[in-house]
Amino acid sequence: MIFNAQKNRIYFYNEYVDMRKGHNSLAMIVTKKIDSELMDGALFLFVSKNKKTIKGIFFDGTGLVVVHKKIESGRFMSFDASTATFEINKDEFNIIFHGGHIPLSRTGKRVKLKR
Repeated sequence: MIFNAQKNRIYFYNEYVDMRKGHNSLAMIVTKKIDSELMDGALFLFVSKNKKTIKGIFFDGTGLVVVHKKIESGRFMSFDASTATFEINKDEFNIIFHGGHIPLSRTGKRVKLKR
């Protein structure tokens, strides 16, 4: 993959996003709602309302890259009891991106996976 998860941070935006949004609209969410700098190289993930589609945006040093994935069966995980935006590690990213689910505790909070 183009994105280096070892070197860059990964953030999950925990509000539903219209998947018709492109580079400019997703970049505006990152800078205005998340209050973060897109040019730092971090990957920002967004999930659709039906949880079948996920988009990511990051700056690779030369331009903005948008990754769009739609799974055929199942749904992407959402974190209903979590904050609006939070950082995930590369293992959690791999689980989410491949349609898996991160274990949650009995209180509904996510269990932190070891790096």
